[in-house]
Amino acid sequence: MLNPLITAKRILQAAAHVSDSAALVRLIVERIRSALRVDVCSLYVMDDQEELVLTATLGLEESAIGQIRLAIGQGLVGTIAKRQHPLNLDHADQHPKFRYFKDLGEEHYQGFLGVPMIHLGQTLGVLVVQVKETRRFSEEEEAFLVTMAAHLAGSLAGNLKKATKPINGTTMPILRYQGIKGAPGIQIAPAWVVRDDIRLEDIPERAGKGLAYESELIRQALEETRDELDTGLDQLGTSDSDTLNSLLEVYKLLLASPELLAAINEELDNQHCASTALKHAMQRQIDVFESMEDPYLRARAEDLRVLAVRVYRHIHEDTAERISPDQPVILVGRQINLSHFTRIDRDKLAGIVSLEGSALSHTAVLANALGIPAVVGIGDEDLTRLDGTELIVDGYRGQVIAHAPTGLREEYERLTRQEKALQADLSHLKLLPAETKDGMQIKMYTNTGLLADITPGLERGAEGIGLYRSEIPFMVHNNFPTEEEQIRIYRGVLSAYAPRPVTMRTLDIGGDKALPYFPIKEENPFLGWRGIRFTLDYRNILLDQIRAMLIANIGCNNLQLMIPMLSREDELQSFHRLVDEAVAQLKEEGHPVSKPAVGIMAEVPAVLWLLPRLSDTIDFVSIGSNDLTQYLLAVDRNNPRVAKLYSHLHPAVLEAMRGLVRECRRLNLPVSVCGEMAADPAAVILLLAMGVRTLSMSAFQLPRIKWLIRRLTMDDCLLLLDKTLSCATEAEMRELLNAHIRSLDLGALVQ
Repeated sequence: MLNPLITAKRILQAAAHVSDSAALVRLIVERIRSALRVDVCSLYVMDDQEELVLTATLGLEESAIGQIRLAIGQGLVGTIAKRQHPLNLDHADQHPKFRYFKDLGEEHYQGFLGVPMIHLGQTLGVLVVQVKETRRFSEEEEAFLVTMAAHLAGSLAGNLKKATKPINGTTMPILRYQGIKGAPGIQIAPAWVVRDDIRLEDIPERAGKGLAYESELIRQALEETRDELDTGLDQLGTSDSDTLNSLLEVYKLLLASPELLAAINEELDNQHCASTALKHAMQRQIDVFESMEDPYLRARAEDLRVLAVRVYRHIHEDTAERISPDQPVILVGRQINLSHFTRIDRDKLAGIVSLEGSALSHTAVLANALGIPAVVGIGDEDLTRLDGTELIVDGYRGQVIAHAPTGLREEYERLTRQEKALQADLSHLKLLPAETKDGMQIKMYTNTGLLADITPGLERGAEGIGLYRSEIPFMVHNNFPTEEEQIRIYRGVLSAYAPRPVTMRTLDIGGDKALPYFPIKEENPFLGWRGIRFTLDYRNILLDQIRAMLIANIGCNNLQLMIPMLSREDELQSFHRLVDEAVAQLKEEGHPVSKPAVGIMAEVPAVLWLLPRLSDTIDFVSIGSNDLTQYLLAVDRNNPRVAKLYSHLHPAVLEAMRGLVRECRRLNLPVSVCGEMAADPAAVILLLAMGVRTLSMSAFQLPRIKWLIRRLTMDDCLLLLDKTLSCATEAEMRELLNAHIRSLDLGALVQ
């Protein structure tokens, strides 16, 4: 019986060891032809020109690889791609869509089965099998090939795309990676690949900073690795102590090899950095072991790979404090996180490319705050070979481009100059009010969480902080920060903005915000133990944080407290009791503190119906449009497979926002919007029409949104809201709103 899961697993396991994409596609057709016992297996892959290219075949003429190209709808293969439906034929050449290619050799085969490879709704390619006899393939064979196509499309999408040959025959074909728009902007700079989980082959090769420095670095790393092996604390995946000790002894012997140490010193003498010297020296030893006939000795090559990574991690830990490029770079990695932002000088960080994450993950939030273009959620791509390669990061379209041709690069350079000119032109808005043409004033606040982001907000005219993300200081530590540490951080923020209001959200971890020293593992973290749910269970942590905020507020008197993830009335009551307790404690200790305003972040849909019950014990409401949209649409914003379904212009989101604002106004509660929606020009028009008068966004976006507000009239906003709610799709809504923005000569705001 055919088992597609086993075949797919074997292909994916073997794929990890192939040298390039050409070898990968040949592996696929080999395994499928063998499993189905057919005469021909061919793979057609969609290239950047939206053509299906014969990328691999066994049974047809291999000279046709890269030469046979079919448009969507052309021939049997193009028809399968267009319809996204299989074709199972006993006489392939009698089908009206059959197209004959001379010298391909298809005329020898009558039985034809082709299935589409679909990834995230798009046709990635077509898998075809053929036999000489005149017959339809069985239901079992068809089901097998359909299942194989689905597995391979989901697991190898990026690698398959690379296998299409460049049309112009250049040695460096243009590479495009489509991801999610993390933060707006365009940058052109070299890639700097950062790594957490790393293979020996992935270690970047760079010059050293001096023989003495690099020698000491690797000496310490080797010593720390030996100490680690001596302790035997690392169980290496086994609980058998005898086996463990034997394995550790082998590792220690390999690490002490005179040949290895001599090879490392030789590489250091060649002016390589410590990690590059380690890579080259280890690879030389691995090559020796892999050439041996004895299977036991040959297996030691894998031990050396493991050892190399262990030593590299110690080198990496010693140098992880700084990422120190000579010029601005684009950080590229599986998951660019807060630690990477803190290890590089701001003027050296040009952009972000993260394989994981979403438009609303903390990677994107921080990139937005600092005005750095970011593309996230690219998926399972191998970008390690791009280290040092010039990249174009297009945060407006969610694209990353490598090896761009001259014409394309020049166009992006023009767009970059235009972006810089726009920012310079808007600098005069700093001292002007955010006021519509008919006199409606809007308060413009900024979102922050980094001390480095305090100045940009003030420089761009922020009237206060609408969202201070207090979890960020927690994330940069190796343990929970003390009350004294928190006081210093919070005072720096409050004093910088005094007397302007600063809304500090209490610790909001969980979901996409994990503390490295307090991991929370849950199957569905966004519906789990996060926000106020976590801190009420650890009331000592919350109490310390509230105390620190209250003390930091002495002399500033501009603090407002905000509760994240509130969904229950008793959570609000518990929070008030904790604030009252903190105030009482501090007064007993002689601190002249008072209870500040307390508000909630409306991000859980339950708040829509709870507001009347909460209104007597809250002072303000801040709508967190990011999470509110996620929960209303049941879309995990960090899942690239469904991220395209996330839209704050969805009719349900707009109705919920309008209902929330209306209820806040009825209850006489100040209301603001502090999510991504507040920085979207199209959405801002609708928010103003709904009655929102306070917006909070990244400092980078403040001048752009103020520019828009000063060109609008409230009558236009109200009219557009009515028209928008009658649109059939979100795309139609956005085009309607963007058309109005263009009519105001603000086309630069529409990307």
